[in-house]
Amino acid sequence: MISSRSSLLCSLLLLPLFMGVTACSDKKADATPPPAAAPVVHQPLSGIDLSSLHDSDVKGFWMLVAKYPSACGKAHSLETSIRTDPSCKRSIFAARYIVRLLKAGLLPSEVEEHYEARFVDPKRIAFDTKNAPMRGAANAPVTLVEFSDFQCPHCKHLQPELDKVLEDYKGQVKLYFKNYPISRAHPDAALAAAAALAAGKQGKFWAFHDKLFGSDQLHEGMPVLEQYAKDLKLDMNKWKADIEPMKAQVEADHQEGEKANIDSTPTLFINGRKHDGPKSAEDIKDWIDEDLSK
Repeated sequence: MISSRSSLLCSLLLLPLFMGVTACSDKKADATPPPAAAPVVHQPLSGIDLSSLHDSDVKGFWMLVAKYPSACGKAHSLETSIRTDPSCKRSIFAARYIVRLLKAGLLPSEVEEHYEARFVDPKRIAFDTKNAPMRGAANAPVTLVEFSDFQCPHCKHLQPELDKVLEDYKGQVKLYFKNYPISRAHPDAALAAAAALAAGKQGKFWAFHDKLFGSDQLHEGMPVLEQYAKDLKLDMNKWKADIEPMKAQVEADHQEGEKANIDSTPTLFINGRKHDGPKSAEDIKDWIDEDLSK
């Protein structure tokens, strides 16, 4: 029979084993936790301003510039490219684009999707611009193609941004206008588009365009369109006769947009590349500057 004193002694001897400590060890248990890893401090990248980003977005930025390779096709990272390869200007534009997307509040997966579409696997689409209204220098090296809807409020907000781009890049940029009316949401948009093209037959497309985008956009049926035509002193009989055949061009524009996988307006293409991300004048200029730097 085991005495209570023996049982107590046995329990004390076994206690370290149950606690996961080697009973025969002569080392003292170290209760001090390991020191925390020092935070990684990144040296600034020349030409890249991160001051507008939240801390979490700054971390995302450094992760992405380490993940992606040089935008000039070299084996080293985007970060290394900016630090060591001044001849690769495209890497600067790539890093700035990441900053713009993060600043716009896109999720990391969305940032990567947009970035890869522009810098990793860019697709260029050639559009038929023969009959499209155009502004800017015909021989400009950068071509913008805008797919728009006259009743779309976002399209209206884009117009002053495009005006600024065209003003700042005189001789370097031209803009073609394509119609992409979303009739299920904007029942008057297709007719307004045909009416504007009909005004173009008398050299007044852009004036009519400005009338449409200068309105409240809620009502652009025939009575309103007729008033705009009168305000612009169009030949009313000719203008009315031209509307019907112009509907075919509106439909052709729409079909071309569908082939380009357009699903919303406004959609902008810059030298054939679909412009993703924010659509301020400064964002559009960044794409233009990239193409002009090549």
